[in-house]
Order: sequence, then structure tokens, then C-alpha cells
Amino acid sequence: MLRNEINISLVKVNDESLNLGDWLCATIFWPLLHDLEIPKIGAAKLDSSLAAIAESSSALAHASVESEASGFFVNDFQLSQVPLALRASGKREPITFFLHTPWPKTMPSNPTTLKLLKFLATGMLAANVIEFQTKHDLLGFQEFTARYFSLEATGALLRVNPVSVDYSRLQNLAQGKDLVTSLERNDISFVHIARSDPVKNTAAVIDAFTQVFQARIQSGYRIYLDLFIVPSRQQWPEYQHLFNEILRQVEVANEELSIHQKDAIRLRIGNDHQNAVRALTRYDYLLVCSVADGLNLVVKEGAILNQRNGVIISTPKVGAMAELGDFCVIARDSSEANIVAAIKCAMNLDPAIRVSMSQKLRNQVKEYDLSHWARSVVANFDLKGQA
Repeated sequence: MLRNEINISLVKVNDESLNLGDWLCATIFWPLLHDLEIPKIGAAKLDSSLAAIAESSSALAHASVESEASGFFVNDFQLSQVPLALRASGKREPITFFLHTPWPKTMPSNPTTLKLLKFLATGMLAANVIEFQTKHDLLGFQEFTARYFSLEATGALLRVNPVSVDYSRLQNLAQGKDLVTSLERNDISFVHIARSDPVKNTAAVIDAFTQVFQARIQSGYRIYLDLFIVPSRQQWPEYQHLFNEILRQVEVANEELSIHQKDAIRLRIGNDHQNAVRALTRYDYLLVCSVADGLNLVVKEGAILNQRNGVIISTPKVGAMAELGDFCVIARDSSEANIVAAIKCAMNLDPAIRVSMSQKLRNQVKEYDLSHWARSVVANFDLKGQA
């Protein structure tokens, strides 16, 4: 029988190992898992960085050994070695590993990529259950492990269990009386909410919006892009550069469009939750056009919060599209040209189709909300631990 409690412990880890492992996760593993090109890395630095991740994972596992837990839930690739370390420490309770990110759909093309993916998979396979956001991710992992691991090593149960949102809480937010935006009734609202991360494809979104704006200058309506950007991983130069490039791009676009409309792109930086909720209730078009995404919960938040029968425009490798894509407009790929084409398609939808799409989105998210996801995770603890 499960105890209804969560124990939180602070774990002391070596700062050098933590920073080295964080660097590898941010600059190598993250783009690899999202189908982006990875920078070259020397063999010695790769080995020391992998060892650093293993060391931090062992520290976390060691701190858990004395607990009376009924099971363990390990979340995402940064902690891929925790299941292995728990087993090495003698823990036999059920372990569920949840991969929040995508898993690559193609086989590794070079020794470095193979080594990185085998490292992740080795740790993950020590769990009883491995959960994925989409069936495509599960099948990609299954194919990889079938090729590179023995049958005995691949005994973990694989499941699809996409994470979700708290439907009731979002419904209450949507019905709040203070959700007043600065937009007029006939203003056309585009919204993009993302971290400053290359996988989020913000540059292409800005350029696509600019093209659409210029094509509709004579429409008689004001058109806005509300851009919510949370600075991400600013300790690394690559991410600092990307954030600064987004700022520059917004400034250039607004200057270009200012002869027709002032501040067509309204940039908000940081975790501006209240205004983000307002924007999600009001959008006409929600732009979630990542190069790839494990899921992207903004899609589900928008589906519940929106009160305008707004259209969600996305791309094929956004994980949420596996579940909700039938009720969204999906670009052929994440390129600027195809995002523009998808926006034009969405803007030409019949109002009745928009109503139907919005209702189906809401129903799907309501049925498979956060409580459904959590119940599936908790049910895994009923499994007997591996020897």
C-alpha cells in the first residue's frame, strides 16, 4: 500500500561535477535529443563529462538508499544514471523513469552519438518502467535498444504516458474576472511562449509573423504578436547569444513594421505568468513551432484557457501533436516558409471548424489531464522491484 507523502531532501554534490555534467546536458545531449547538430567534443572531455553525470547521479541515489520509499520516480535525461545507481546501491523497489524529451528517431551516425545514446539507455534500462511522451519516442528507443543491447538488458516495460495539465485549475483561471487584455475586440492576436532555446524556433516564428503582417497590411485590423520569452541557460555563451539575437530581431522587426503599426511585436521577458494567462485566453493563433519538443505544455494550456476559438499552429515534431494534432494546424516542417503557409491556412479556416477544433482540444485535454498522468505513474509503484 502506498503512503501519501513525498519526502524532499537536499543532496550535496560536487560543484565541479555538477557544472561539467550540466554543460554536457545543455550543449550536447539537449540538441542531440531534439534532432539538432551537436558540436564536436574531444574523447577525454566526453569521458570526464559522462563520469561527472554518473557521479552526481550516484550522490542522489545514495541519499535515497535510507528512505522507506515504496518506489522511485526519476524524471528526464539529466538523471538517466539514477536508476542504475539505485540498483547498484541495492534498492529493489519499483523505479519509473520518465523521459520528458524526445528520443531520436534515427540510428546514430557516428561513434560519439552512439556512445552518448548508449550511456542514456544503459541508465534508463535499470528502471522497471520507462515512460515516453509519444509512441514515436517509444518506438525509437525500442529500435535503438534492440540493436545495441542484449535481450536480457531490455526487460523494462515501455509505456506512453504524455504529461498533462491541471484542467480544473486552468478552468478557474480562464473564468477569472481580472483577465482583461489591452486588445480591442477586432484586433488579431498571435502568441508565442517559449524559453530562449534553439529548439523553440523563435527566430522563424518572428520572421513568419513579420511576413504575414506585411501581407495583411490592408486588412483594416491591428495585428499583434505577443512574445513571452524566458531566458534559459544563460550561464552558457551559446544561449546568451541566442537570447541577445532574439532581442535584436524583435527590435529590427518592430522598426520595419512601425510605418504601419507601433509595436506589432510585444516582447515580455521572464516568467510573466499573469500576462501569459491573459494572452492564452485571448489569442486567435497560438504559435508552437519548435524544431522538436518532448511535448510542450503550452499547447494544452492554450487549449483550456482560450476563449476565442483560437487556432493552435504547430510543427510535426512537437510531441503534443501526437495526441492533439488532429485539432491543430500543423506546418509541413519547422521552416519559416512552411510556418507562414500554416498561418495562412489557419487564418482561412471556417469559423464553424474553429469552434469544432477548440471543443475537441478541450475535451481531449480534460479527459487526459494531469491527474490521469499521475495515476499512471503511481500505478507503476505496484510493480515488484527487479532483482
